[in-house]
Amino acid sequence: MPYTHVAAPALGFDLARLVGGERTATVLRGALAATPSDLARLAGLHPGAEARDRWRQAWAVRHAAAPQLLVEVLPLAGAALAGAARGETTLLRRLERSLLGDATALDRLVRHELLDWTWVHSGSTAVQDPTATAAADVLVDAAVSSYLQATLPADLRRAMATALVRSRVSLPTEPGGTGVPGADQRLAGLAGADESARRAWRRVVDELRATTAQWAPAMHQATQAVATSDRLRTATDVQLAGVIAFHRSGFTARDAAYGVWNAVSGVLQAAVAEDLLPGSAAEVLLRPWRLVTEEGQA
Repeated sequence: MPYTHVAAPALGFDLARLVGGERTATVLRGALAATPSDLARLAGLHPGAEARDRWRQAWAVRHAAAPQLLVEVLPLAGAALAGAARGETTLLRRLERSLLGDATALDRLVRHELLDWTWVHSGSTAVQDPTATAAADVLVDAAVSSYLQATLPADLRRAMATALVRSRVSLPTEPGGTGVPGADQRLAGLAGADESARRAWRRVVDELRATTAQWAPAMHQATQAVATSDRLRTATDVQLAGVIAFHRSGFTARDAAYGVWNAVSGVLQAAVAEDLLPGSAAEVLLRPWRLVTEEGQA
């Protein structure tokens, strides 16, 4: 599955379950916010084609065996979760451990989506600015080093991230700062979750599992709304900030797989598109936040 602006919630689902997902999200947010001067600094620290070829060969071999989660399986997740008490755990384990995308999809996301403004188009031909291409290499290396943190040797990961670290390009390491007040407020609340709040999220997600069928159409409406209103880049940044907050809050890969990430992702997507959504769709997506908040105030 490709990672795209439109599919940012799915990218978030992968990053919420990865041990290095928070760092990957931080690098991607940096790519999204990069300026021409940032790209020039990154390009100036490019490690060279020979080093990158060695790195790519190393991570390609290790990544080839990583389990992939078919997109067609996702609509069955609600039924599988509902059947968990009956011991139907095979799909649940896949939801915890398997990815929708891969490192190649991450590479394409950085070059063609996050740095889309660096491409010059002429008819059916598109050429990327050479400085941006070199900078994209540096960003991709750093993103992949954390994306594959569980499988790559530490020395290889450090080498792949060195150029970005040395560049001192500013990265948005905090979960807020998206420019969407409703999203930033909820991100701050999520990032500061304690065990009581985590239990509340899990309980609310379980209680709402019977209404899972309402979530996908509402999320589709919200995604269409941000796309047609030219808010896709903002929505992507909010979802990536959500990944950082999710990790900071102490939620686990199991929490993400069992529905907490979808609930959080829907809340954040609704925050970006709330003024454009029908009340019914906004209510469905924001319901988990409302219930968790009400429970915390009780």
